[in-house]
Amino acid sequence: MAPQPHPAAPPAADVFAVAPPLFSAGASAPSSMTPPSPPVPSPMPAPPAMSPPPVMPASPPAPAAVPTANHPAPPKKPPTPGSPPATSSASSSVPRAKLVIQRGGTVGKEFLLTETESNIGRWDADGGIFPDVDLDQDDPEAKVSRRHARIVCQDGQYVLEDLGSTNGTFVNRGRRLLPGNRHPLNDGDEIIVGKTFLKFHYIR
Repeated sequence: MAPQPHPAAPPAADVFAVAPPLFSAGASAPSSMTPPSPPVPSPMPAPPAMSPPPVMPASPPAPAAVPTANHPAPPKKPPTPGSPPATSSASSSVPRAKLVIQRGGTVGKEFLLTETESNIGRWDADGGIFPDVDLDQDDPEAKVSRRHARIVCQDGQYVLEDLGSTNGTFVNRGRRLLPGNRHPLNDGDEIIVGKTFLKFHYIR
């Protein structure tokens, strides 16, 4: 029997065959090949609250000027004899004088001049006359007129004015005062109204 020929050997595999892909398009890449995810930024901290600006204290008032060696205080004028006592500007117009009866009535009786204007005369209710220096009880002969004279205080200085009296007004036994003319008074002056003698004094 004739020998059968051997079948031909299968061809060798192509050495240049393309290797299969590591992973298919539908398959996920292995973890070693996946790029890391970007880090999530942390939230920014809230800005601090703005505090109100500090309040500056008010500047203190400027101190009053004090006399120095370069700018000394002006000297005070000495009072002249017979002038009224020195008073402050706030109280310069405040009356501070009195009348004292010397003759013709109750000797020693005093009348305080507590108003800026003080009228000298006699009380008369029917005529509505109420003088500050009422000589009705000290003038029995009625030599003093109802509205006889007036003493006015002007900036601390007292002046005497006759109001058209019947028997006149005199100072230090001088001439009769003309009605409406004001005569300045000094401490210790003598005022004569009718037959009543009054002494003018500043209250010390």
